[in-house]
Amino acid sequence: MNILFKRDYSNNIGLGHLHRSNTLAEVFKKKKHKCYFLGLKPGIPNKNKISELSELKDEIFTKNFIKKNKINIVIKDSYSLGLNWEKNISKRVHLVVIGDHNNLPHYCNLYINYHFYWLKKNKFKFLKNKKCKKLIGPKYTIIKDFNSKTRIKLKYKTILIYMGGADKNLYMFKFIKIFSNKDFNNYQKIFILNDNHLKNKNLLKDLDKIKNTKVFKNKIKNFHQYLKSSDLCILAAGQTMIEQLAFNKKCLIVAQNNIQKKILNSLSKKKLIMPITNFKKINLKLINNFLYKKKPKVTFVNKFGKFLIYNKIVSQYKNNQ
Repeated sequence: MNILFKRDYSNNIGLGHLHRSNTLAEVFKKKKHKCYFLGLKPGIPNKNKISELSELKDEIFTKNFIKKNKINIVIKDSYSLGLNWEKNISKRVHLVVIGDHNNLPHYCNLYINYHFYWLKKNKFKFLKNKKCKKLIGPKYTIIKDFNSKTRIKLKYKTILIYMGGADKNLYMFKFIKIFSNKDFNNYQKIFILNDNHLKNKNLLKDLDKIKNTKVFKNKIKNFHQYLKSSDLCILAAGQTMIEQLAFNKKCLIVAQNNIQKKILNSLSKKKLIMPITNFKKINLKLINNFLYKKKPKVTFVNKFGKFLIYNKIVSQYKNNQ
C-alpha cells in the first residue's frame, strides 16, 4: 500500500506533528509499505489556521498528488486543514486523522487522540462521520524507539531546559533569568535552543553569563540520551514531554498555548508532572524538593502505541475494501 503523511512543521508551529508522522511512518516502512510526505501546497505559509482559499488550493494540490502516486491511505497530522478538506479527501482515500483537541470538527475513517484524560465520551459529537472508528487514550501514544539504558555521564546534578521547536512566547528568556541566579551555580544547566532563540541576540547574550552551562543549538547528537541522563527536565507540554513520561522522568512543564494548558491540567491532577504556573516561584528550594520527590510508580504512556495504530489502520482499510 501507498501511504501519504500530510503534516506541517515550522518555527511557528513546532516539530510535534513532524516527529509523530515520522515515527509512525517508520512502522509502515518496516512492513514494506511505500510512504510519502507532504506539507501544505508550496506558497501557503505553515500556520495552524489558513484561509478557505488556501485550504482549497491545498486540497487540489493533495488530490493531484494522491492520483499521481496511487495513494491508498492519507494520515493527516495538521491543525491548518479543516473539515471541508477532510470531507473531500476522504472521498478519494481512506483518511486517518491524528488530533489533540476535544472540540474541533473532523470527518475521517479513523480518529486518533491519545489525550484520553480530558477527552470525554460525550465530546465525540465533533466527529461528523458516524462510521468513524476511534483510537482514544495513552494506549495509542506515538513515540520513537529509544535505548533507555544508554546514558551520558554528567559530573554534576543536571537540569535540562528545552522549549521545543517554536517557543513563540520566548519562555526560554524567563528560564535564563531564573538560572542566572548564583544559587544554581552548583547545578549543570543544559539549554537546548531552537531557531527562534538563535535569532535573539539579547537571549544569547544573557545566556553567556550563566555559570556551569552547556548550550546546544538546533538538532544535537544524542538528544534523548541527554534527556534521560539529566536529573530534571524543564519542558514545554508537547511531544518531548510525552516521551519523557514514557520513561518516568521527573519534569517541570510549561504550557505554551491553550491546548497544552488543558493537557497539562489533566496530567497534573494525576500527579505525573509538575506544572509551571508562576515563574516567580521557581527557586532553589522548589527545584531541590522536586528532585528528591518520589517518582510515580506507574508509567502512563504506552511505548508501543504506534504498533497498535499500524495494525488498526491496516485492518480497517482492508475491511473497507
